[in-house]
Amino acid sequence: MQVLVALVRARGEILTRDDLTQSCWDGRIVGEDALSRVTAKLRRAGEALGPDAWRVETITKVGYRLLPAGQAPVPEAPRADPFRAQRISRRAWGILGVGGLAAAAAAGGAIWLLRGPKIPDQARALYSRATSALDSGLPEDNQQAQGYLREAVALAPDYAEAWGALSFAYQAALLFTPPPRQAGIKGQAEAAARRALELDPREPRARATLALLAPVWRNWTAAERLYTRALALQPHNAAVEQAYARLDLGVGRLREAVVHGQWAVKGDPFSVWHHHTLALALWSSGRTEEADRLVAKALERWPRHYALWFLQAEIFTYTGRPDRAVAMGEDLANRPLNVPFADVELSLMAPRALVTRSPSSLQPAVEANLQAAGRGVGYAENAMILMAALGRLDAAFALAAALYSNPQLVAGGQRFSSGRFQVGSRRQTHHLFKPPAAPMRQDRRFPPLMREVGLADYWRASGRPDPGLVAVSA
Repeated sequence: MQVLVALVRARGEILTRDDLTQSCWDGRIVGEDALSRVTAKLRRAGEALGPDAWRVETITKVGYRLLPAGQAPVPEAPRADPFRAQRISRRAWGILGVGGLAAAAAAGGAIWLLRGPKIPDQARALYSRATSALDSGLPEDNQQAQGYLREAVALAPDYAEAWGALSFAYQAALLFTPPPRQAGIKGQAEAAARRALELDPREPRARATLALLAPVWRNWTAAERLYTRALALQPHNAAVEQAYARLDLGVGRLREAVVHGQWAVKGDPFSVWHHHTLALALWSSGRTEEADRLVAKALERWPRHYALWFLQAEIFTYTGRPDRAVAMGEDLANRPLNVPFADVELSLMAPRALVTRSPSSLQPAVEANLQAAGRGVGYAENAMILMAALGRLDAAFALAAALYSNPQLVAGGQRFSSGRFQVGSRRQTHHLFKPPAAPMRQDRRFPPLMREVGLADYWRASGRPDPGLVAVSA
């Protein structure tokens, strides 16, 4: 209500994030996630009140303003889009060549080539705001981006970039879509991608969407082929580079994962997930100091983001600094957003136990994590890592068998109790190649596990993981 009142009093003027923080939070430091959640609630409230309510407009990288319902936003200059610039450059130079492009420019013909169909300024403004909203990787911002993009393609049905971005938004929403609804969202993503490619066969986000929708679990070779093809069409497409880095992490090619992760961050420095993937790759490949710096910097940009927060806590826990992970948890004001209190407390049992390593603290942590393993895939992954780090390899391999051989570990494939972030029945093998899982990789039971998972066959066909990563010969 305070934010709504402040926006009304501004009478259509833009209020910066600092303005709203000062007037509504008494100047206390709050993250961008808090403002995003508030504005999302205001938009839903306005929609519920009908056509005579209001419209909250996001001014990219600046702030917000309130418009009466029905009043169109004043178009803002679209931000530079590396995907669009790359596509224009390749198409113009590839078709005309250097001399042809110069001649066409002199005759005025290159103007039509570079612009393509006439796109209304309002549709371009909506596209610009949508691509900015997608950067955070949060559910509320994803929904906002989808709304902007649906409006953009309604205004400009031939707007290939907007269709491609809409397909990408749908694909990204799968992360926090309940499994029963994932097939429908996937269908929407595929349909939007196909429409984009009808308009422009090289549209990069549509190509990325189709590559990212391909299953990776037990399908590494085919997925890698799709990523390679997508990158051949659009070199260093940030979304595909990030997906390629995740694939490399899952098959133990950690040095290659770092390279792809670096290209992803370079291509889109405002995506939280690109930073998360690169930091995970750096840590997994032994470059802990670089991972520390990257995660710390990312948390300054995205305070309290759950994925970054838990990654930083995990790195501290398993690199001899569990006391710092405990300190993170005791800072209640900066705990991760949208995560149940009980889940954070469970995650903190491991570093608290490792601070003292006393049986009185270790055993309760072990028992609590093993008990939680049946509640969700994410709990089982965390428990497996803890058991491996503590040298309790029988328990670690029992959890691995459940994770990678039992599709009914949790009904519907839910990862955590909140049900907010889910990935269906897919399993993630990158946990097996994290530093704390090293004792598992040195055990004679690891090669049979790799044969069961299917990675042994993949390695024979495409090459082993990084040298020395798997100590026991398969």
